[in-house]
Amino acid sequence: MANEEHLKLVKEGINNWNEWRERTPEIHPDLSQADLRGATLQKINLGSSNLKECKLQFSNLTGANLEGANLTKAKLQEACLQSTHMKNCDLSGAGMLESNLQYADLENANLEGAQFNEDTLFNQTNLNGANLTSATGLSSAQLSQALTDKQTRLPDYLEEEMDDDFLLQF
Repeated sequence: MANEEHLKLVKEGINNWNEWRERTPEIHPDLSQADLRGATLQKINLGSSNLKECKLQFSNLTGANLEGANLTKAKLQEACLQSTHMKNCDLSGAGMLESNLQYADLENANLEGAQFNEDTLFNQTNLNGANLTSATGLSSAQLSQALTDKQTRLPDYLEEEMDDDFLLQF
């Protein structure tokens, strides 16, 4: 359950929140299970925060810092996560249908079991080292727009599809 003081600070505005984070870097905010649907959270510093099972549907998190945050089972349907900093983020089991991940940095993020669909945008998304095993709803066409490397772990159904695409080149 979210810390009421932390939730109140978020609702007071991004500037107040970010100033508080600068003054108290040792605190790892707890916004778990908070209802932030439709919130405007552009450029907010949520790095190392507990956002487990947080409701962030339709929220605008453009340019936000979510590095190292726990977003396990968070609801991010139709959220704008464009240009977010999400290195080492835990998004396991997160609902990300129709989310915008363009230019987001998800390097070494855990997306195991996350749910995507054909409307999830991955243009120039950094998925280097990301774990996408057991993720659902992804296509090779989507991932061809993202940045991946040998450490990126894909779902089994995509590994086979990517292998077939490789063979078709010959």
